[in-house]
Amino acid sequence: MEAFLIKLYENEKIKNLILLILAALAALSVFQGCRNAIEWSQDFQWDAAKVFMMRIDPYEESLSPSGILDTFGYEEYYLQMEANQFPSLLMLLAPFTLLSPLSARYTWLAFNLLFTVGIIILLRKTFLKSADPFIFRFFVLFMLAGTPYRNQLGVGQHTLFAFFFFLLAVYCLEIKGLRGFLLTSLSLFICYFKYTLTVPLAIYFIYRRKYKEVGVSVLFHLILTIFSALWLGDSFINMIIKPLKVSSALLAEGGIDLGAIFKGSLIAYILAFVILIALLLYAVRLKEGYDGVLISVLTLFSLVITYHRTYDFFVLIVVIALFYNIETSAYMKAYYFLMMIYINFILRLFSENLLSRIGAGIIYYGFIIYVCFVLFREHTLRNGEKGQIPEKRGF
Repeated sequence: MEAFLIKLYENEKIKNLILLILAALAALSVFQGCRNAIEWSQDFQWDAAKVFMMRIDPYEESLSPSGILDTFGYEEYYLQMEANQFPSLLMLLAPFTLLSPLSARYTWLAFNLLFTVGIIILLRKTFLKSADPFIFRFFVLFMLAGTPYRNQLGVGQHTLFAFFFFLLAVYCLEIKGLRGFLLTSLSLFICYFKYTLTVPLAIYFIYRRKYKEVGVSVLFHLILTIFSALWLGDSFINMIIKPLKVSSALLAEGGIDLGAIFKGSLIAYILAFVILIALLLYAVRLKEGYDGVLISVLTLFSLVITYHRTYDFFVLIVVIALFYNIETSAYMKAYYFLMMIYINFILRLFSENLLSRIGAGIIYYGFIIYVCFVLFREHTLRNGEKGQIPEKRGF
């Protein structure tokens, strides 16, 4: 069977046919995602940013609507305000508030398409630079054809935006001197827009010992938070607490994350904190040369330790880096591929009902346990000096 698969893989005509079929599916998916984005984009948060720029507290209007916003006609585009972003992040959307709601929606769609192109380019230049050309093209088209990416585009979410700037920050690490430092810090500062994803991913910069860049990126947010408090005439503490109050209402509404599993209880918060500390300690102790391993582990855990719907799971493409960083079995590769099929296509067939999400959870958490077991064995066997770079493998 293995010999047959190898022979099949070496057949260029079959590989090109597979890519052609996937390209057609990806084109249809992107087209439908664009149509949905024009009609919906309800997660864009243009309304919250617009209200903020008018010096009206978007968090109070989210928690206890006063009715004052009804006179502006925003409800035609945004049925309910959910300002769950910190004010320093809402300020990043300020340029879009100069546009009308519909124009802003079209513009945000265009930017998300540009971010998609940027993500593909940056993945190739960073974590997936060792990937086989066919494997890279296959999974890029697979991602675009899948439901998570299409829904991400359609609801106007911010993960494409944040993930692009995270990868840009990683890429900028290779730029020397002050220019590289500033570009990395600025990209990190922007990427926190989807902090539920990118704050865990930012642990990668701790692994790379880029403490100053992380510190400066956080400092930017502190400065803007102080300004926001003055802008809205509120306290600094409220500028942190209020967004968390809005977002906490969504904790139990995710897909397969801990908050959804434990119904938003305190247990979910405790487990998330413990896992985040464990990931931080793992990154600090990890030997140099395991970039692909670390980004895969951080990505897998980031999608379940805090609130996430399945539209964020398109980022799982980066887990391919794991297979090019350490030796893994054919079973693990097959497991990853089947998990990707389930999340990208099977869930949609069942409209993500409860049973299908339970199935996704079993498969996903099973894969995490499998990965942790393999990495425990890998790090147990490799007790060489710090700086030893593991041999490059393949998918």
